[in-house]
Amino acid sequence: MKKIILLIIAFTFCLKMSAQNKIIKANPLGLAFGIANLGVEFSGKRNQSTTISALYYSKSNTEGFGIGLEQRFYFNSNELKGFHAGPSVGYLKLSDNYNDDFDVFSVGAEIGHQWFLNKNFTIDLFSGVGFLTDNIGLNLSFGLGLSLGYAW
Repeated sequence: MKKIILLIIAFTFCLKMSAQNKIIKANPLGLAFGIANLGVEFSGKRNQSTTISALYYSKSNTEGFGIGLEQRFYFNSNELKGFHAGPSVGYLKLSDNYNDDFDVFSVGAEIGHQWFLNKNFTIDLFSGVGFLTDNIGLNLSFGLGLSLGYAW
């Protein structure tokens, strides 16, 4: 997990440096469901952004690490602000107390709205749907989230 977080931080500093084109964010609601995540969203082309995230999952007898990638399309001319939608992909490596390992792949879509509370602090309310495939089969997943972030 430490390597993934360090990789995300190092990657963000390699990107172009200009005002508020990156947001580091976490979803505090995920903690209630055994998910701790950290992501970095950075602006790319006009009205678009890319988010790279890492997460730790721990619920019941199962725990593991994951990574994710999301592309966002903003519906207004403001970078990293307003209504957005886009695709996402992810990977989780999980294991349980019985020494069983699971590889979980996800493909989905998200919609949401991101606000700047001031020059640097953000709130992102989002919802998504996705397909998860693991050692057992294919599942449909729904989610709702609220991320708090810091832009620079």
